[in-house]
Amino acid sequence: MVHSTPNPFHPKRWTALTWLAVLLWAWGPVTLNYPPSVSYTMDSITGELSDPIHYKSLSEYPFPLGWPLHYVTPSYFATPRPVTPAGAPLPPPAPSVVSPFAMVANFLLVVIAMSALIYCLQTTMPRYSLLTLLILTAAVPLNFAFGRLTMMLFGSNAVRWYGVTIYFSPIAAAVALKYSLFQRVKWPQRRLNWISDRRSFDDYNNADDALAAASTLDRRGDWDASINLYSRAAKRWPEHDGYIQRCIDRINEKRSLAHT
Repeated sequence: MVHSTPNPFHPKRWTALTWLAVLLWAWGPVTLNYPPSVSYTMDSITGELSDPIHYKSLSEYPFPLGWPLHYVTPSYFATPRPVTPAGAPLPPPAPSVVSPFAMVANFLLVVIAMSALIYCLQTTMPRYSLLTLLILTAAVPLNFAFGRLTMMLFGSNAVRWYGVTIYFSPIAAAVALKYSLFQRVKWPQRRLNWISDRRSFDDYNNADDALAAASTLDRRGDWDASINLYSRAAKRWPEHDGYIQRCIDRINEKRSLAHT
């Protein structure tokens, strides 16, 4: 029987955490690359809005458009405005410059960033860990806080590049994950060896403490260590064998999902 390598990019194999991250990462490029079809101007004295101004093509947009690359550059960015005599009517604005290359590059960059994000989340065991979810939840407000700090220190223009750097950070993480020893190391066993203050099995005086510790290991993604602790607890306190077996079965189900 030939065993096929699991495809981490198959949507049916994505975890809830991966789906959430994909939706969050898709929001930025969709909203920042979607050109509006109409705009308004405001009277500086009365504050009233003008009649809607409809745009028929990308070359009519009077403002930069595109993220992370501007694929529409307004005419006043590309060429200086001509000098007109006092009282003379202003000439019609020149068409904005549209770069198809930047538009295609935007699409490719976003696809690569999304693919890298999915790869990182689907090929690492902590994607099932509650601790990972809590860290990501805390990272969202920290992202805004550091963005505010960046603007205070380096100006509003630096915030754009800060956002671009954060958005495309999964690419560097995926490259490091792919061409490193990360996946070749049995991290749960390494953590058991490195954490010197972890209690040994003989230190647990009752089943409740041992089962709570095994449950904590499960939430952290240390499945091997959790099953080992559950198994030893079942031998020492056989009255909890039924509950322990259900816990081990649940871990094995998560492990099978991770490798399908």
